Amino acid sequence: MDEPNAQFVVTQWRTSQELLQLRHDIYASDTVKRERAVSKIIAWRLRKPDGLPLLLDSTADIVDVQLQDIRNELKHNPLRLLYATALSRFITGLADTQIDLIRDKPSWFPPGKALQLPYPLLEIRHRIVHRHLPSLAELKRAAQDSLDWLWEWYWSQLDHAFGVSATHADDAEIEGIDSIREKVQAILKTYVKERKNEIKSRKKDDQAAQHALSTYTLRYAPSSTSTPPQRTQAVLLNLLVTDKMILPADKKLGSNMSGAFLIWDPLLRALTESRNISVSTILAHLSAAMNGPANAMVSVESDPVKEGMYEWILHVLRSDIYQKPANLIEDTLAACFSDPTLWNVRVAEALVGDEEVDVRNRGAWRAVLEAAKSEDADGDGDVDMDMDVEEIETSKPVELKEKIQGPTKVVGMWRRRPIGWMPEEGEEDA
Repeated sequence: MDEPNAQFVVTQWRTSQELLQLRHDIYASDTVKRERAVSKIIAWRLRKPDGLPLLLDSTADIVDVQLQDIRNELKHNPLRLLYATALSRFITGLADTQIDLIRDKPSWFPPGKALQLPYPLLEIRHRIVHRHLPSLAELKRAAQDSLDWLWEWYWSQLDHAFGVSATHADDAEIEGIDSIREKVQAILKTYVKERKNEIKSRKKDDQAAQHALSTYTLRYAPSSTSTPPQRTQAVLLNLLVTDKMILPADKKLGSNMSGAFLIWDPLLRALTESRNISVSTILAHLSAAMNGPANAMVSVESDPVKEGMYEWILHVLRSDIYQKPANLIEDTLAACFSDPTLWNVRVAEALVGDEEVDVRNRGAWRAVLEAAKSEDADGDGDVDMDMDVEEIETSKPVELKEKIQGPTKVVGMWRRRPIGWMPEEGEEDA
């Protein structure tokens, strides 16, 4: 109070503890807590529309879309548009204010770190604004990546800003993504080792899966009746799918996947039965990896990684060991046809053509499949409409036909005439 240069800032939260509690709620695994946190931020927004920090405001937008996704009240395309709007608003807003954020970086900010968004998020924003809208699976994954980035660069820094001691904070809450990744990866590696021993000894029980599940939940679940936070679940799925742990190390095009299924099925089934991760979430991550950016050295149809994710999707949908929602097959087909990439069409073709898979309205889906395949054969399916500037410059110019009469006429030039001259009868106005 006695300092002459003291500056006062009016905030929507009464105390620092209120904002820290909001952080705990909005990143909780409990849906009710997350809804309560989003409602509070919306109320703050109404009181002072221009007074919320951009990163806090963007967190509420993205979590709000995720909550609407969980309610399952919106159709496929409206949900894609909601995800796209929230992501575009966050990434564009951050890019517009990035210079100010870097210049005004507080003293307690981690040294040696640059405030930069990951390139995949920038690419997603570019595709939303300038190209074809990404698939729902890609948008969901980008939303979770955005929340992870917001945690690392904004929410986890509140402890330093408010001078909160780490000993008084929840360890699972403030733990960094890199630390979580390292520990979850250790759990998975231990599981693989124990599972291989089970297979060699021909044990029929799934003790390795139960041991890995209990280690995972005891470490990251706040209580025995709750599940780990979403960002921890995202780390687990990224290790399994994005880092290709569920694929054979020497995966080649056309190679058998039965070994991978034998190793990972018990753990994935344990995770879904305990409701740590839903089957739909696993399929969404597999689909995002299958339809992700192509390897520059391998064509899309010859990519063994994409084929491996394709095999996993079909295995999960066909297998009886996974507890699946009744409409999961139809939702998968709808997602495939809404974004008819090469591998999505192959997934749809395999499901529609397999008589052992319970597909409702198989005839109607088969008609949609034939239409998608014929459209792709005509060159209209999954076409990139962007054109390189160099291709435009080197393209063949349009020929303009000009009538040339007489030796004195030059293409592109006018014959000199006095001002006010009028052509005589039978003479062309050149």
